Formats: sequence, structure tokens, C-alpha cells
Amino acid sequence: MKKNYKNFFIFGLLLTGFSFVHAQSDMLKNLVPSNLYNELITNGKVTEYRDDGSMTLKYLPETDYSKIIKDGMVEKAKKNYPFTFEGLYYAKKTDLLNNSNAKDSDLTIDDVSRVCRSVSKMQGMTYYSTTKKKVRVLYDKAYMVKAENSNEKIEDQNTGNADGQISYCMQDDASFGVNHYKLTYYQNENTLLCEFCITDTMGLGPFKAIYPDKMKIYILVVDCGEDLLLYLCTDLDSVKFPGIKNQITDSMTTRMDAVYEWFYKQFY
Repeated sequence: MKKNYKNFFIFGLLLTGFSFVHAQSDMLKNLVPSNLYNELITNGKVTEYRDDGSMTLKYLPETDYSKIIKDGMVEKAKKNYPFTFEGLYYAKKTDLLNNSNAKDSDLTIDDVSRVCRSVSKMQGMTYYSTTKKKVRVLYDKAYMVKAENSNEKIEDQNTGNADGQISYCMQDDASFGVNHYKLTYYQNENTLLCEFCITDTMGLGPFKAIYPDKMKIYILVVDCGEDLLLYLCTDLDSVKFPGIKNQITDSMTTRMDAVYEWFYKQFY
């Protein structure tokens, strides 16, 4: 009889473990649009960009903060050039931990929150320049600043829960020069959202292309138990001039790839 109880107990533990893993898998699957799930799991990412002025986001996972992204999309003027990039990225926590020097046995949303607020860690990050056909440093300088459009450096404000935090940063971009952003953070038990909103004017060569509030970058991360799901979105409205389509497309898609690579490397 005792042996039967023991076998039943072990079976119960195995069943519970299976149910837990299955629930984690379902969480990821339920977040990702069904037509993208298989490609995401196979390739680790799916991306798309468009310039038709559409206000519809096709890749956005349904989370507590999705409405903030939808409601925050940049208004597009008919005479301007609109651009929207979306990307979904997936990684197993075990892969990140196995490549890490950290002694932690798990990655939590608090770890993600710390990474996404470590703006100074973006300094020196690289990207592949499609025009120069080589890897370049993206940000010569990057750090949080004391106030909007200030250049006065402060330490990264990256401790504690990020929910409701508003910060400001400066980034000295290889192509666009110095730009400033307002950073707004939202955090709950398994999700983090960071919004970068440009607060000054971005130039492309001699032209003033993107004006304050006319570009937003969203970083949305969901802790799915065994996996991390990352959603990146760049949404902007640029002044239209010759060659703008290729410049915006090349610049923004390569930068989103760079942010994706940078994000995961922070756990190594």
C-alpha cells in the first residue's frame, strides 16, 4: 500500500511539473499572433516594416501595456514620410544563463528592468552599416541626463521597480548626432514596457527630418517562465525629401537589430 502511495505521489509531481511547463509554453503561444508563432520559434525572430501610414500594429503581443503602445502611436501627416518597424524576438532563459558569468539560477522581470534602464551600457554598442558595409559603433556616448534636453550626465536610475519612472537620456548617434529622449517605464510582475520619445529635432545630413514627439521607440518584454519574449517597435513621421525612404528604412531597421543584440548581450 505504501509503495502505491509513493508511486502515486511521484506521478502527481511529474504531472504537476508537466502542467507547469505546458502552461509556460501556452503563455508564449497565446501572446504571439498565431500566424507568426512557428516562424518565431524556428528563427528566434520575426520582423516587418511599413511606410503606408497604417496605425495598425500586427506583431504586438496582448499585454497589460499594449494599449499604451497603440494609443501612443505617432500621428502621420499626409505630406510626410511615415515609417513603422515591428519585431518579435524569443530566447530561452537557459541559453542566456548558460552564456552568462552570473551566478543567478533564473532571470526575472527585475533583471530585465535593470537592463532596460542601464542607458550608459548602450555606449559603444555596435550595428552593421548597410551604406559603409561594415560594423560601426552606434552610440559614441549614451547616458541618462538630469532633465529634458540636458547634457548633464547622471547615474543610471536602474534600481527598484520601474513602474511609473520617467527619466531622460542623451545619445550621440553615429549618423544622427546628439539626440535626447524622454523615457517612460511601466512594470508589473511579469512585463516591462519602456517608451523612448524623442524630445528634440533629429537631422539626416543637412535636413531636419524628425521633430520632437515624432518618433517613439518601444521595448516590451514579457517573462514567459522559461522564455523571454521581446517586442520592439519604432514609429515615426519624418519630413519628406529625396532619398528619405532608403535612409529611414536602412537606419531604423539596423538600429532595431542592434538594440535586440544589445539587450540579450546584457545577460551574458
